[in-house]
Amino acid sequence: MYIQVGVLAIVAMIGISFTFALPKPRHQLKAKSASYARWFLVASWLVVFCQAIAHIGYPQIGLPGVYAAAILGAYMQLMSVLKRYGTEVSQSKKFAAALHIVGVMVVTSVLVATKAPAWIAHSLALSSVAFPVWQALRCVKQHFSTESIGGHLLFGVLSLVIALVLFGVPAYLTIAPADSHYHLAATSAFMLVIMLIFMLAFAVNILQSLLLKLRSQVHTDPLTGAKNRHFFYEIAPKLSAHAKRKHETLSLVACDIDYFKSINDEHGHVIGDIALKRFCEIIQSQLRQEDTLIRMGGEEFLILSPQYDGDKAAQMAERLRKTISESVISARGVDISLTASFGVMQMPPGADLFTTVKSADQALFDAKANGRNKVIMV
Repeated sequence: MYIQVGVLAIVAMIGISFTFALPKPRHQLKAKSASYARWFLVASWLVVFCQAIAHIGYPQIGLPGVYAAAILGAYMQLMSVLKRYGTEVSQSKKFAAALHIVGVMVVTSVLVATKAPAWIAHSLALSSVAFPVWQALRCVKQHFSTESIGGHLLFGVLSLVIALVLFGVPAYLTIAPADSHYHLAATSAFMLVIMLIFMLAFAVNILQSLLLKLRSQVHTDPLTGAKNRHFFYEIAPKLSAHAKRKHETLSLVACDIDYFKSINDEHGHVIGDIALKRFCEIIQSQLRQEDTLIRMGGEEFLILSPQYDGDKAAQMAERLRKTISESVISARGVDISLTASFGVMQMPPGADLFTTVKSADQALFDAKANGRNKVIMV
């Protein structure tokens, strides 16, 4: 008995130490997820500790403690998941959860003291544990992503917990005698499995989120927020293959800010950077969700427009050209008017994006050679 309680205590301590070693999210709410995960581990150990108290002859104290600790662990698991996805929880909901735990503990204490049938207390406790786990399961499902291995793993863990709580534990209690000496061993094994797989899913979820964030940073221009040329070189073969396979149209719009060097020379690079950022904001506000703005370098940009033929892409470019020419950018007391030139090209059947980009660049060169602030389609 002491070995089982001690082993779970060591596992909980290792798990708590492990959470401190994981990267801490910058998001204030998400950073709190690890704290609730630690309390989940503590509550899981308390379940076994209270089971041991009941095992040595104090069921009036131990069993209500088991139920309360199990519900507390379920709520800590829920809070950890909610915080992991940046979800705020109101004080009223926290108070309701605390009231739920205390209420179940009081009711089960009365049931044990009056020697009521054990299945009543068990049913109350198990349903109380299942409720926050089910809420956590819903939260994970709402944030599902096809590329989120950590999210799917966490969903699987919570589904397993629900299955064990609603079916596994009742089946065991039905088969095992009420005074069985195996209760403590079964509880210890159950909590050990839950602690280990939850912490594994928790760690994978955090690490994968970090990797996705790093990947996003690699593909994003830090100044303008647009995608960068690394993103283009990675996505271009995939888009080309997809368009060929699905026989879909895909157009490119090459864009260059007219006389941008004169802005840097006259007002400095700080003002120039502000103008670039505002220029991208104007363009992004006019694009569809399917379109992608890419900063290829300096003041040169590329717009990927799937499912747009050349005429529609040219109309979009003309709308962008007009909006930019009519906008005035204010930067540190300086008002700047910009114009831009555009080259439009629809990707021919059987071609690839790299060849199409060259044609769009040539159209852009022709637009600049013909007086700038123009749209030319090949």
